[in-house]
Amino acid sequence: MLLALLLITAAVAIHFQALLALSAWQERSAGASGHFKVLMIIFGLIAAHAVEAGVFAAGYALGERWLRLGTFVGAARMSASQFFYFSIEAFTTQGVGDVYPIGPLRLVASLEPLAGLILIGWSTTFTFLAMGLDWRFARAFSSEVDAGSREENTLKQRSRAPDLTPSGRETL
Repeated sequence: MLLALLLITAAVAIHFQALLALSAWQERSAGASGHFKVLMIIFGLIAAHAVEAGVFAAGYALGERWLRLGTFVGAARMSASQFFYFSIEAFTTQGVGDVYPIGPLRLVASLEPLAGLILIGWSTTFTFLAMGLDWRFARAFSSEVDAGSREENTLKQRSRAPDLTPSGRETL
């Protein structure tokens, strides 16, 4: 249980720092396109999730090899890439099941999807807010430009339009 709590705490701390960094970057890059910023945020979040799954993978290796908290079935000897593969499966709740832990490591493997769901949900919310911020400003600016253009066009049309007197005759 202690290993699971340490890994969850590390993953949450990494995620929090990633969101802070992405938020600061979003503010600093005010001149960049909103679409570009959202794409960079998505790539940043994917990288953060990969690092977080890597933390869990290191925890599985530590648990299996040094703490002797269990072993994995489905692989003769787990390599770093296999630990990472299993961790990504658990983190994303995919759970293919071709490799799985036995022994107390099952608790870590049971709690990682919970952490993964919460962190992925947090990323989704962050992305939604980032999109709203950047795309709303883009729409507002676009609407102001459009409104200004409409007003300008209306004034131009009025200046060229013939002036009708109440008698209905055109004056020049």
